[in-house]
Amino acid sequence: MWTRRGFGVAAGSLGLAIAAPIRAQTPVNVVERLRLEGRYLPQYLDLQAKTAAGEEAARWQLSQYAALLGDETTALGIVAQPRRANARLPDLTGATAVRALDAIAAAAADRQIVILNEAHNHSRHRAFAAQVLRRLRPLGFDWFGAEAFMSRQPEPAPMIADYRAGEPFLHAYGYYTQDPVFAETVREAARLGYSLVDYEFRPDQHAPEGSDMDQQMAYREEAQAENLIANVLAQNPNARIFVYCGYSHAMESPTSYGEWFASRLKRKTGIDPLTIEQSSNTPDLRPEDDEAHVAAVLAAFAPTEPVIVRQADGGIVGMPLYEGQIDLSVFHPRLDPVRGRPGWLAADADRRWVDVDVPETEGPALLQALWSNEGPAGVPADQLLLAAGQRRATLTLRPGRYTLRLEKPDGFDPAYGMIDVPT
Repeated sequence: MWTRRGFGVAAGSLGLAIAAPIRAQTPVNVVERLRLEGRYLPQYLDLQAKTAAGEEAARWQLSQYAALLGDETTALGIVAQPRRANARLPDLTGATAVRALDAIAAAAADRQIVILNEAHNHSRHRAFAAQVLRRLRPLGFDWFGAEAFMSRQPEPAPMIADYRAGEPFLHAYGYYTQDPVFAETVREAARLGYSLVDYEFRPDQHAPEGSDMDQQMAYREEAQAENLIANVLAQNPNARIFVYCGYSHAMESPTSYGEWFASRLKRKTGIDPLTIEQSSNTPDLRPEDDEAHVAAVLAAFAPTEPVIVRQADGGIVGMPLYEGQIDLSVFHPRLDPVRGRPGWLAADADRRWVDVDVPETEGPALLQALWSNEGPAGVPADQLLLAAGQRRATLTLRPGRYTLRLEKPDGFDPAYGMIDVPT
């Protein structure tokens, strides 16, 4: 029964609720909105348009972003340059080639940290990282850290350390991990029992405003080394860590233009990492665009799988830039496309080739296969750009159950099919 006092209290409470201040809202920029929504196509088309208009920065960004969509032709071709006519090929007399995975496993047997790099426009490097994960796990490696993982934020945010196998692999876990190939690598790491860890520099670790490029680089490399130590080794001094980074971050000695992550980590911990370079050793789309050292290795050995090449004196063949800076240098083979997909995907024995029907559509469209247990929140397990009028496509998927959908410039079409990929 309502009393006058009870009614007054209720009314007062209602008044307080109505009068509560509205929280300030921060506008979401277009790029962030697309990432939060798991969208790819609008940004891809925007970068294409800017590149066509002559924006050089957009061209390099498009090269990396196209890899996320499985568009290897754009990812590699848009930045390719013909090899110089006077380029000097290395002398490979007496050199030998060995299987890269065998050489890595042998070299890693007594190491605590293994560092592998990538070029950010090569999805195949991320697929190779998955193969390395498999070989290192039986040796006792139990942590996987990647430069690509989003750093720890001052406010609550999805963190890679919280990810568990079978959960949705979120777009918010990183930028490059929005590449389905990279996402599948991380999913596999979780299934294999690796603990996942970020080490990228945090917002509070950036160089002071107005710092030049050398200072910015130094702050970032220092923070990366400090973060890996704090996030893993400080609590787990015997942890064995596989670290995946980009380009020169894997250099383990100071250079004339600065000291990189691997070198700082080695100096601070006293741990000598096994450093592996693959970013500069991959064939281009056209043989005439291959780097001189890549052309020489392909001509001499015609590899059909990743290899490491040693000179007769035991020295490692690789990109001259990395000479004396890394322990091993992985060369990838030139593989012909298979059913419209890159040959290196066909070489992955863990993937199955699945032909699927595609709904009729006008304009650009992106075909996506999503892990059914993850729903729409997860990064696709595979995706590819469709050609105009394309009604059938080939997906490369690991065994499991998937949902198929199309992304168009204005949003997602409803899921149109489900497929089961047998073991």
